[in-house]
Amino acid sequence: MTLINIIVMLSVVLNGGLLIYLFGALPFFLFFSVVINFAFIAYAVYAARLNAKLEQDLQEIYDQIDDFTNHIENLHSLEMYYGDQNLQNLIDHSRQLINSIVDFQVEYSQAEVEIEPDTDKEEETTETEE
Repeated sequence: MTLINIIVMLSVVLNGGLLIYLFGALPFFLFFSVVINFAFIAYAVYAARLNAKLEQDLQEIYDQIDDFTNHIENLHSLEMYYGDQNLQNLIDHSRQLINSIVDFQVEYSQAEVEIEPDTDKEEETTETEE
């Protein structure tokens, strides 16, 4: 605890004692109610800010992983690497990771999540059918 927090708490306690001594118990309980309500409001604001920061950080992580997946897909589409099984496995693994993060966002966040259809799976099935 910092010195300022200790001074504020000591001031609240002394003011409460002074209210009881001068005016009785009812004004003290009113004073105590106002102090408790102020503390609850301050905590609610703190929790809302913390939640917003958490959602923002999760969105940044999702965007970074999505950029990584796009980079690997672009690399895989180059003629030199086209059809490389290791890159294909890396792409599949990054998609699974993104799907896990999207599921997490849907379950625990109030953010809007855009779900893109997986077009590469359709392309693979049409190539094998031919």
